Amino acid sequence: MPPRRKDYRVEPSPEPLVGNPGALVVNIVDAEGKLERSFDFSVFTERPAMAAELALAFRHHYAVKQPANRINAYSAIKLWLAFVAEHDPSIMAVRDVETNTLHAYIVWLGTKPWSKGTRYSRWSMVKQLIAWLGRNRPDLVNPELEIPFNAFPRKNADARQRTALSRDEMERVLAAARAEITEAWGQFEEGRAALARTDRAAIAAEPDLARLDLDNLGVMLAVIDDRFGGVPPKAIDMLRKGAVLWRLQNAIVHKGGIAAVAARLFALPETIVAYMIAIGAQTYANPDALRLLQRDCMSEHVLLDGRVIVRWHKGRSSREQRRSFLKDKTFSVPTLIDQVLALTERLVPHAQPRERTSLFLTGMVSASRAIGVIPHYMATKLTRRFVARHGLVDDAGRPLDLTLAMLRATGLTLAHERLGHDILKTQALANHATPDTTQRYVDRPRVRRAQAAAIGRLQARFVEMVRASEEPSVAHEQIIIASHATAAGFSCRDPFAGVAENQRKGEMCTAWLGCFTCPNAVIPLDEDVLVRLLSTRAALTAARGAMASERWRQLYAPKLEILEHDILPRFPEMMRAAVAGIPLALLPPIE
Repeated sequence: MPPRRKDYRVEPSPEPLVGNPGALVVNIVDAEGKLERSFDFSVFTERPAMAAELALAFRHHYAVKQPANRINAYSAIKLWLAFVAEHDPSIMAVRDVETNTLHAYIVWLGTKPWSKGTRYSRWSMVKQLIAWLGRNRPDLVNPELEIPFNAFPRKNADARQRTALSRDEMERVLAAARAEITEAWGQFEEGRAALARTDRAAIAAEPDLARLDLDNLGVMLAVIDDRFGGVPPKAIDMLRKGAVLWRLQNAIVHKGGIAAVAARLFALPETIVAYMIAIGAQTYANPDALRLLQRDCMSEHVLLDGRVIVRWHKGRSSREQRRSFLKDKTFSVPTLIDQVLALTERLVPHAQPRERTSLFLTGMVSASRAIGVIPHYMATKLTRRFVARHGLVDDAGRPLDLTLAMLRATGLTLAHERLGHDILKTQALANHATPDTTQRYVDRPRVRRAQAAAIGRLQARFVEMVRASEEPSVAHEQIIIASHATAAGFSCRDPFAGVAENQRKGEMCTAWLGCFTCPNAVIPLDEDVLVRLLSTRAALTAARGAMASERWRQLYAPKLEILEHDILPRFPEMMRAAVAGIPLALLPPIE
């Protein structure tokens, strides 16, 4: 039997799915090289090739994004793969995705009970990953694939307007926050002064608590600070057999309880929320960005003495947000941040390593001893308690529905009024990429009324300037102001245009009540305008019995019909209900 020949052929290595073998786990590390978050794409076992391709795009595209963006994108990928499994199970890789598939996904998202903005967000994240593969790995994408453009047009048109407080409501909220801050800081200063009067070395060298005067506030705080890291132990732990801490428990009870003692060592959650309200009202930071402010968020202004720059990161923006503040005021942002740094200093060693750089640390003293950055749900709950504790009400006398998200909308709206309704200045203040985003924050009835008045004043000044440089004519003898350019309750684009029936260009229009059918008519959705129109309707109705029926039918009946069937129904029901009790304006009699 001839000997078997040895096979020197080399078994080919398995071809990697994408890039490097096993690229199904995306690890995000921080600036120090420590693991920040891990995203496991191996859970998508039905389509491993597509999972690896999306993991590659996810790793490169979202490496520099904010943590919230990565989490949302990972959720969007789950949704996309669920759609693919339902729509066409034969699609196993990104190369199998066709243009019709993307259109079907857009339609599928439209069936979900979400807002247009949410559907757009889910679509946009998947679109960005496929577009990244198309630019950087075109071999993985169908060459004939066309990504739909503007799949959800005007995505913010139907979005609910951000709620903002009035100036008086905001003043009441800030007054309540200042009162709590003053009280909390006074308690902390009391504890700091008591510790300064105590011989810390002698207390630390004495192991027997029975030899210490625990009724002395400074001694008791020194024991808690030296032996428990500044956080009072639980009552059940102090009373446990063999703990020999019952004297400390009795001393804490005599001083008002654990919460009262802890308030002299660090900030309680209620105190942190009061500081968040006061700081958020001045920085206009988004609620989550405010909650995650860092301890090193302040730096001296390099050009202006006495000013400090405060920096923070916004979850949906890659740009650092910043504002500068004076630091010589009692409740200025730099002063408040310095106080929070002192109030949370003892909590830093007890927090998790990744939360030790956060500003708004808080320690629980009621049941647990959890220490870390204040959770979102707790900030929301304590904000409601803050309102109830101070009995805050809105301008209508109802309990104030305050949230941390309102602080940004309210601050920008009030700042917009102080800046003379200059949208570009407000945009710079808000750090928005486009004025459209700023407009959605400040577009409110009271702002629109102020803008209309400002426009009227500017138009009047412009007319005065033109007339000052020209020979006055008979038709332009009367100086026009905003109130003169109104007819039948609303504005006219140009009273001298001569577009109404039997009117001449260059002469002031005299067609009173003819504005209802005039193309120059401008009818703003405003309560004052609605009251004027209702008064006009009442006057027209009353004139029906005061003049010849034929005259009323020819002159005024068409106007009343347009007013009742075309103009008034355009006003929202809420606005009509709001003016129901307002007395109508007294108009001249119609003849």
